[in-house]
Formats: sequence, structure tokens, C-alpha cells
Amino acid sequence: MINLDGLEGFDNLEDLNKELQKRANAYNESGVDDFDGLTPLQMGELQIFPGGEGPLILNKLSEKQLKKCPLLMQVRFLIDKMKGGEGLKLTKTGALPTKLVKEIYGLGYLKNEAIEKGISKLYKESEVIEINITRVLLEISSLIKKRNGKLSLTKIGEKHADDGNFILKEILSVLFHKLNWAYYDGFDSDAIGRVNPAFSLFLLKKYGSKKRSAYFYAGMYFQAFPQIMEENDYSFRCYSLRTFERYFTFMGFVQVVKEDYLSPADVKNTEFFDQLFSLESK
Repeated sequence: MINLDGLEGFDNLEDLNKELQKRANAYNESGVDDFDGLTPLQMGELQIFPGGEGPLILNKLSEKQLKKCPLLMQVRFLIDKMKGGEGLKLTKTGALPTKLVKEIYGLGYLKNEAIEKGISKLYKESEVIEINITRVLLEISSLIKKRNGKLSLTKIGEKHADDGNFILKEILSVLFHKLNWAYYDGFDSDAIGRVNPAFSLFLLKKYGSKKRSAYFYAGMYFQAFPQIMEENDYSFRCYSLRTFERYFTFMGFVQVVKEDYLSPADVKNTEFFDQLFSLESK
């Protein structure tokens, strides 16, 4: 917190404001233990990631490297089908048709556990989160417009249809700032994981070269944002599911190992993650 001691001696309002600004600047530029040493200013910069500058850097990669991002590859598959003014006709419910759902799943980038175990069948888009999120992210991005039951590229989408780095940055921005992270689970909290997800990326970049429990990261996340934490185990499980077992897995950022449904996941950075992100040199 900003130090307010000793301000009672100021008689001039202008001098008082200057002193307050000086102390505010000092606070914003000082590392905070609860933020794992980051300053409040750096935490604010992470909040708008991947826009602006900050402690986490998004690198540009080669086409070969970008192929390691499963969700990006599924998004680009759909974009390719819309090039040249072609549109994608949706079902009456606004979903991708079954044929296209099977095409995307058949690419093999993301697998659904229930389908792979034979518990459910591949049919409707709404029943396969790995496919549904692909359309949803595209639909709320600047790359796509939806009219008369069809998806088509916007001018921005047409301009950058072959630019994998641009598409990746746009999808990451939509994932972090537009998608409702609670949409795919039964947890009550809308905020857990969704508040400053780039801080989770920062922690993963700093500590993720070694396999660690997702709860290791959850502990640091809720130390930074205690106001959104609810019952301990509930919050930790919610954070682990959303951040690592789903969204970061879909993006190809982590390898996740889980012994059973109730046990905490162990996570480790992928090679793709380490190529994509760098930390700002001090």
C-alpha cells in the first residue's frame, strides 16, 4: 500500500499532490511479495496482455513452430475454408455441421476424453468442448463475421488469413479478454483463472521447466488475488481445471499428467510454450 505517513505537515495542496504522486510512483515501481516480485505496474501490464508491454513477451514463431498449437491449427483450418469469399454455413442452432465437426476432430490436434474412451460419440459440436471453443473464439474475434447463419472472414481476417502469428495473438487476446472461462464447467465463480490469466503464464514461464502440481501455481495465484478465492479445495480445483487442464492445454502450453479425476494435475511447460514466451530482462 502507498505510505501515507507524515502528510499532515503539508499546507500547500500542490506540494501535497506532488508528494502523493511521488509515493504512488514509488509503490507502483516496487516489487510485491504477493505478486511473486512483480510490481503493481507490471501486474497491470499483464492484465492487458498480449497488448502493450510488460514482463511477459509474446515472440513471433515460424510456421513449423506454430503447428505445435492445437487450437490455433483448428482455427486456421476453419479460416482456410473461408478464404476467397467462401462462407461456412451453420446449423439452425448456430453450430458447425456434424461433417465439419468430424473433419476437425479427425485432424487429431485435440482429443476428447469421453469420445476416446467410448463414453460418448462424435456428433454435435456442442458436446465436444475442443471443437465448440474453436468456433466460439473465432466468432467473437475480429477475424470473423456472422450473417444469415453463415461465418465469413472480415477484412481483417482476409488480410491476415495466412499470418499465423497474427491469428495466434488474436485468439490469445479473445481467450483472455472475451471468453467466459466459466462457460464449460459447473463452478460458480466467473473470476477464477479469468482474472489476469497472463500472470499464470508468467508463473509458468518462471517455474514450469520442472514438473509441478497445479496447486503450486494455484497457491501463488490466490496469494496475488485473495479476493476471488472461495473455499480452498474448490478454488484450487477450479483454477487447475480451467487454466491448465483446459485452456492452456488447448493452446499447447503445458503437458498435464493426472492420476485420477480428483487428484491435482502435474504440469510442465511444452517446448512450444518456451519458444512462444520470454520474460523481460531486468
